[in-house]
Amino acid sequence: MKRIEITENEMEQRLDRFLCKYLNNTSKTNIYKLIRKKRIKVNGKKADEKYFLQYGDQVDIMLHPNAIEEMIKAEKVYSATDVNLDIVYEDDDILIVNKPAGLLTHPDQKEYKNTLATAVQLYLMDLCTRTFKPASIQRLDKNTSGLVLFGKTYEALKEYNELMRQRKIGKYYLTLVTGQPKPSGEIKGYMTKDDEKNKIKVFSKEVKDSKFVHTKYRVLKSNKKFSLLEVELLTGRSHQIRGSLAYIGHPIIGDLKYGDKNQLGYKYQLLHAYKIVIDDRTYEKTSDEIQAFVDKHLI
Repeated sequence: MKRIEITENEMEQRLDRFLCKYLNNTSKTNIYKLIRKKRIKVNGKKADEKYFLQYGDQVDIMLHPNAIEEMIKAEKVYSATDVNLDIVYEDDDILIVNKPAGLLTHPDQKEYKNTLATAVQLYLMDLCTRTFKPASIQRLDKNTSGLVLFGKTYEALKEYNELMRQRKIGKYYLTLVTGQPKPSGEIKGYMTKDDEKNKIKVFSKEVKDSKFVHTKYRVLKSNKKFSLLEVELLTGRSHQIRGSLAYIGHPIIGDLKYGDKNQLGYKYQLLHAYKIVIDDRTYEKTSDEIQAFVDKHLI
C-alpha cells in the first residue's frame, strides 16, 4: 500500500487529475478502474474521481509496492547547470536566482519557453502541481540583470508576497549613469505608461492615470562624466529606475529608450539588481559587466 498525504501544493484539484499525474505510467481508464474497485481510497473511504482534494487528506493506493512502482515513470531531474540557473541562495521555502540581461522573468505572448520562470520550474519540477508552480515574488525587465526571488511552496509564496506588499523586502540595484548626480537623493513623482511604446514618463505632480513612484539613490563613484549609483526601490513600478534617473537628467548607460546616446555601444542598460534584504538576511551578487566598466572608467 502507498499512502499520500495532501499538502498545500496538491490541494484543490480533482482526485482523478491528481492520480493521472502521480501514476503517470498508466492509463486514465486503469485509474478509474482502480477507483471503482476501491483499490484507491480517500481518508479510508471509497473515493469519487471528481472529489476535490483538501489539505490533510490521505490518499491510499491499495496495491503491492511493485505494482505501484510500475505505474510511476520517473521524470527527468534537471540540475541548475542543466537549465543554466545561477543560484545565489536556496532553502525549503525560497530560491534566489541571478538573472542575466536579455532573459524574460516570465513568459509573454512572444516568448513562452526561454524564460527564467520556465527554467526554475524545470529545476523544481518535483514541487509543481496542476494548482501550483513555484513563482517569482518580484520581476525584472528583460534587459535588467540581477536577483529574482522565487517562492518554492504555496505558503512561502503567500508569505513573501505579503512581505513585498508591506515593503518589508529591500530591493537594491547598481547602475551606471551619465553625468554626476548629487551625492544622494530621493526621486518622488508620478508616472504614466505608454503601453504601445512600452515606455513611462515621470511628472512632478499627479496627472491623469498616474502612479506614485519613490526611488532613493547614492553615488558610489564618479568621474563627472559617468557615475556608479546604488539605487533603492521604495515603490515597484515598471521601468521605475530607468524613467526616474532620466527624469533628473542622468539616464542609465546603454538605455536608448530613456535618453542615453549609446556612445559606448552597450546592448542593454547597465542596471543590475544586486541585493535583496529580508529582515536581517541579506543576499547579494554583483555584476561582472558593471564591475568591468568601473575598473575601466572609474578607477
